[in-house]
Amino acid sequence: MKYILVLTTILSVISFPAHTQEVRDAVKGAAATAATGVGRSTEKLPDTLKWKRGGDVSLNFSQISFSNWAAGGENSLALSSSSNLFANYKKNKMIWENYAFMAYGVVKAGDRPSVKNSDQINIGSRVGYQMVSNWFYTAALLGKTQFAPGYKYTSTDTLYTSNFLAPAYLFLSFGLDYKPSSKLSVSFSPIMGKATFVNSNSEAVLLASGITRKKFDEGKRSRYEFGGGIVFNLNGSYFSKRVTYSSQLELFSNYIEKPQNLDVVWDFQFRVALSKFISSGIRLNMMYYDNQKIITKDTEGNLVENGAKPQMKQYFEIGLFYGF
Repeated sequence: MKYILVLTTILSVISFPAHTQEVRDAVKGAAATAATGVGRSTEKLPDTLKWKRGGDVSLNFSQISFSNWAAGGENSLALSSSSNLFANYKKNKMIWENYAFMAYGVVKAGDRPSVKNSDQINIGSRVGYQMVSNWFYTAALLGKTQFAPGYKYTSTDTLYTSNFLAPAYLFLSFGLDYKPSSKLSVSFSPIMGKATFVNSNSEAVLLASGITRKKFDEGKRSRYEFGGGIVFNLNGSYFSKRVTYSSQLELFSNYIEKPQNLDVVWDFQFRVALSKFISSGIRLNMMYYDNQKIITKDTEGNLVENGAKPQMKQYFEIGLFYGF
């Protein structure tokens, strides 16, 4: 916890000079918009503080029920929700952007217990100062975790692998942002710290979070890395913003340990507004953490660490949607 407080204090000191700024005209899409940096403004900005706040929320529901159905089938119920929130401001050459993306969903099939099929918390803050034209000095703080316990299911066993703050990832970075337009930005961070915290004593959770058996045996539940990274952001809209998309690609290299093995995270969202309050969309999440192992059990019930593998998750949604 003391490491989180130290990193938060550092970012707060950096962001303190930005106490009166006006927000750019952000594109709805919240998380993707807030993460892209800030564009140029040709108008004279007022001295008074004016925030730009907004976001969107969605709720999706599906249900199937059978009664004397000759062809067979299984009753099921699924519910998922997500929200994008942002609060940004800018004045002259100073900017400060904040965003939060949260998603959670559950599905229940037959008489089996309900299980989650979506669980994500991403919260970030970025402060910057315009250097020249499309370039900004920036410092950013990003946290990632999930809401609820997670399990890996097999035909014969259930393996507990995650929980709230187990793991939790914290990134602190310093570098440059290049923003040639409101649709594209690239963040270069030659100085980046990555901390992994695991608020659990479960061996399976610790190993799945990248904590080695040696650290586990020593009672350690955290891991610290120093390196650099690049983040690419692309977003846009068509047909009066009825069709929107956003894509974010994150690359991280640990300078100290296997710098050639990159951590990769890619998030893509595509949404079509069918009416004022109904929309459909596709979300893709792909990640590869070099130190995050795939945990299984052998025939005797012992935990087995398998090598890191690409992880992918895909959603198709249709349901209620509200932007503000």
